[in-house]
Amino acid sequence: MKVSIVIPIYKAEKYIKQCVDSVLAQTYKDIEVILVEDGSPDTCGEICEEYGKKDNRVKVIHKENEGVSKARNTGLSFVTGEYIQFVDSDDYLESNMVEMLVETMEQQQVDLVICGFYEENRIFNRISTLEEDKGKYNKKEILEHITRNPYSLHYGVLWNKLYKSTYIKEQLRFPEDMDFGEDFIFNLTYLAKAKEIYVMEQPLYHYIRYNGDSLMYRQTKEKEEKEKYLRYLEKRLLIFKRYRDFYMNQGLYVENKNKINAYLLKVYVSEKTELYTLPFSKKEKKECQRFLSNNQDVIQMKTDMDKGYYYKMSLRYFLAKCKVLLRNKLVKN
Repeated sequence: MKVSIVIPIYKAEKYIKQCVDSVLAQTYKDIEVILVEDGSPDTCGEICEEYGKKDNRVKVIHKENEGVSKARNTGLSFVTGEYIQFVDSDDYLESNMVEMLVETMEQQQVDLVICGFYEENRIFNRISTLEEDKGKYNKKEILEHITRNPYSLHYGVLWNKLYKSTYIKEQLRFPEDMDFGEDFIFNLTYLAKAKEIYVMEQPLYHYIRYNGDSLMYRQTKEKEEKEKYLRYLEKRLLIFKRYRDFYMNQGLYVENKNKINAYLLKVYVSEKTELYTLPFSKKEKKECQRFLSNNQDVIQMKTDMDKGYYYKMSLRYFLAKCKVLLRNKLVKN
């Protein structure tokens, strides 16, 4: 079975060779590597062309910069494999990752395989294992597990998973009106089609968290100006709306409403708390507070959640955010 590996590339010239080399060195050889160079202003385009010339498994696609969702969607239109993997261009793979995922997919006869990963930054390296124990789960079990911790990287990323292309190629695409959280929504949509999922305990992927050009670091810039911050809040609220609507469509909202709405409650409490530390005037801070409090999804969240659960989780999220803000302040000093 051929595995199509889609890699969107933008401002990754420091990391791309390690990434692509780790993919081409896989013990599983029946792969195609689709490099989608998304109008990167550095030398990524030239590096991609070099790989395309020396390995016939590599397809190189150049396009204007339109964001990672459109880049991945472009890559999906060139997929010919039975399975699909997504890799970020600043990360790299264990040499047997593809082989392990394919073997598990076929031996367990499932629709999605998820593995652990190594998380690397400038302070520490650690193994990040899955929220669930090793084993096979049906769709309802996984969807209920997600409501316990929807912020988890394990649910919100693409790169520790092997997908069936039949569930993706003709129908499923990344939402192009989102520039973060789109992976999470994509995974939920895929799970709507899946019947069984297998969770592996082995870490097979290296997730690099110190790329200064990555989306995670660029998002911090959105909190430096009021208008940018309001757009950032709109994006975060949109993720929740699609998350909630998905569970409604699956008929799982009512029985999980507290946990599902806790996603938005965490955003609401965390952002209101952090707002006091942002470099805005008092007037601007009040405008942002009103924006959050008057949002219809926030109002509905407060109505739907049991009051005791709402107050308990509000306090928990407030204390957790204060801890983060205090730690960040100490680090800066």
